[in-house]
Amino acid sequence: MFQAAPFLHALRAASTAALCAFSLAFGTSQAAAQESVPISFPRGQSGVAINGAVTGRDYIDYVLRGTVGQRMNVDLTVTGTNSNGIAYFNILPAGMDYNGLFVGSNEGSSASVILPETRDWAIRVYLMGNDRDTGKTVGFTINVSITGQGSGGSASGGSQSGGMLPEEDFFVVTLRTPGDTLNIRNAPRPSGRLLGKLPNGTVVRNVGGCTMSDGRQWCKVQDSQGGVQGWVAARFLRLPGPGGGENTATADDGGGAMAGSGSADIRVQFAPGSSGAELSGQLMPQKSQRYILGAGNGQDLYFRLAANGPGMTYVIYNPDGSVLLDEMPATQEYRGQLFQSGDHIIDVYNTANGAQSYTVIFGID
Repeated sequence: MFQAAPFLHALRAASTAALCAFSLAFGTSQAAAQESVPISFPRGQSGVAINGAVTGRDYIDYVLRGTVGQRMNVDLTVTGTNSNGIAYFNILPAGMDYNGLFVGSNEGSSASVILPETRDWAIRVYLMGNDRDTGKTVGFTINVSITGQGSGGSASGGSQSGGMLPEEDFFVVTLRTPGDTLNIRNAPRPSGRLLGKLPNGTVVRNVGGCTMSDGRQWCKVQDSQGGVQGWVAARFLRLPGPGGGENTATADDGGGAMAGSGSADIRVQFAPGSSGAELSGQLMPQKSQRYILGAGNGQDLYFRLAANGPGMTYVIYNPDGSVLLDEMPATQEYRGQLFQSGDHIIDVYNTANGAQSYTVIFGID
């Protein structure tokens, strides 16, 4: 559930002004009913994240070309609503209302499907039940990727780069340092809630397949001896047996809180008499930096991430570890009132394929 902040309180009123404020808060204009939006991937990439909002009985079709035999991966995250709305998505042949490959109301918010033919496919985002009938508005992010070459050429937007982990029944957790552990999360993204940790060398069972999220491959696994099920970054897994491959990366899935992450936490401090701070840094591809900011219940927080290119995102955590603001792009600044006292965490991620320099700006009132 999205944590409340002042700039979202207006969503609770069913007025036109409130809905306009909601659209502005999420950096997207309200989509027209039954709108069809073409998807294109950035040059050299096989995926993209899209922010949007849908209201009541409206739906939005996001359309892209896919080739028979390729795998389409789609994840949907609700980023904010007026009164706890939920969004769903289906994967359908474009221009049709049937023959769906995936139906979110039955199968959840994460899909990984093999395309049965070469054609345009639609990812339809919609509301159901009371949310639809009462005209609620739901903001969302969908992460879409197409991987593999298929049997008829690559899809528009480029082919998947090498290094993908093939789908098998079992994997082995493989980290650089013997004592490292691998985070297991409730969703295929660094901001997913931490469910537990897997020791280096653990044999895990593939229980939910692998998917792409923010340009990275994730697999849903469970310790072969039982225990919690969840998502882990695939680059820390190898196939069992000879030739399975070694993973020499440190155990940083992009979500921090792990040994060997390669970047020390930075505590934000304000100059005497100042209520703000500005810091600069640089992140290598698929890396993160954690900032710690002490603040009190009732204070207002301002945060802005200014990046020199696409693919930079951030997540804000409350002192108790819950998510205050789920993964947001650098184009969206945050202003809101805090409701806990203590160290607040801001994790900055580089999901792009190249190094990026950036500046973070903090303000407390």
